Amino acid sequence: MKRILALLVTVLALAGCMPNQPLYNVDDHPIPVAARQLPVDRIGTLIVEAGQKRNWTFEQAGTGHLVATQTQPKYTAVVDIFFDQQGYKIVKKSTTGFSDQNGWISRRYNNWIHYLEGDIEERLSNASP
Repeated sequence: MKRILALLVTVLALAGCMPNQPLYNVDDHPIPVAARQLPVDRIGTLIVEAGQKRNWTFEQAGTGHLVATQTQPKYTAVVDIFFDQQGYKIVKKSTTGFSDQNGWISRRYNNWIHYLEGDIEERLSNASP
């Protein structure tokens, strides 16, 4: 019984140290009311401005579609951002340097996406026509 208990404690301790989490994508995040009346291209500009704050780079991939890249010395993340006047989503396109397997990814990647989402929310919430 002590062996089972010791094994259980070890497994739980190791699980708490695991750096991977379920992959976080932003699905259907509503556009703040302040920005809903803006043209789609202006919303795209505001998203780019928000991301540049944390050194994301952007490429226009079509109307309502940006490809954003974050590069740091050992890590790169590329995401698709789809948006319109109602909402936006951020979807992982590719990564390098991250532990990324079967829907699980490094918490660092998820943090980058959470920060990007928050920066976009802030920028759009403060938008003026």
